[in-house]
Amino acid sequence: MSPWLESSWRLVVEGLQSKAPPHAWCIVHPPGVVASELTDRLLRLLLCQNPAHHEPCGQCVSCRIKETHPDLVLLEPEGAAGMIKVDSVRDSIETAYTTASMGGRRVMLVRPADCLNQASSNALLKVVEEPPSGTVFVFQTALPGKLLPTLVSRLRMVKVPTPTHEILEKTAQSLGVSHDDMLVAETLLAEPMAIKTDPERLTLARDVLKAMARVRNGEDSQVVVKSFAKADALVASIVMERVCEQLIRAQFGDVSNPVTSTLVAPYPPVTLLYQFKERISEVKKQAQAGISVNAGLALGSLFAAWGFIWTRVQG
Repeated sequence: MSPWLESSWRLVVEGLQSKAPPHAWCIVHPPGVVASELTDRLLRLLLCQNPAHHEPCGQCVSCRIKETHPDLVLLEPEGAAGMIKVDSVRDSIETAYTTASMGGRRVMLVRPADCLNQASSNALLKVVEEPPSGTVFVFQTALPGKLLPTLVSRLRMVKVPTPTHEILEKTAQSLGVSHDDMLVAETLLAEPMAIKTDPERLTLARDVLKAMARVRNGEDSQVVVKSFAKADALVASIVMERVCEQLIRAQFGDVSNPVTSTLVAPYPPVTLLYQFKERISEVKKQAQAGISVNAGLALGSLFAAWGFIWTRVQG
């Protein structure tokens, strides 16, 4: 587990060791800080048939399941709106009242929980307050303020801290990761160790940033986008979104990272960058919801818009 998650994991263990272990958890992480590693570890522990010292054993039938666990119920965003639908919540609640397939716990994962709308949140309230025997809820969100206060009051909140540069540096050194790879992965993907965990994702992230620089420097966006015809639209949209965030931040303070080094000032107006982020968000939501996205068309439109906003730069 990443070192910056260890303190949060200790909070989880303390909760599990209490006289009345929580039946509903909420992992709260800062925007841009990946917490799935922590959440997934909790899920494995809750589903393990023979946990030892509050760790999944790794050997039981439950731990050896490679695909989605039959006793894990997923509530995730759906459709172009990217929301967790109330019908899905109701179906999941019905499942929660059935006997677990493997005789242990049934776990309901709500991620990201801020994609619950008013109706789906209300549908969850009662069952979270009085869950069926053996059912545990795990929520994850970077935006706890979007959750209903009445729902939050029923959850054991576990906060994930923002990793310091010192921790990232030590982690990179211990794993043999270069400072450059770590910084690029953290800036573009919020995944500092991507060079180890998903090098292809990091390569695409670098390519997207380079392509954005080429368009910013006047190259035809439709020529640039040709190399992204079969790219992962979700990863590309995440990178473009984070690039915008860095350029917005740079206009309110001194920001030095791979984005500002590659895309030098002056920058487009903040209002245009926010508008561009909204366009990126539509592509991202569709990709997250599993909707088939024509990467060439979607990214072509985004790169064209990216080229346009740089024509509005003064100086």
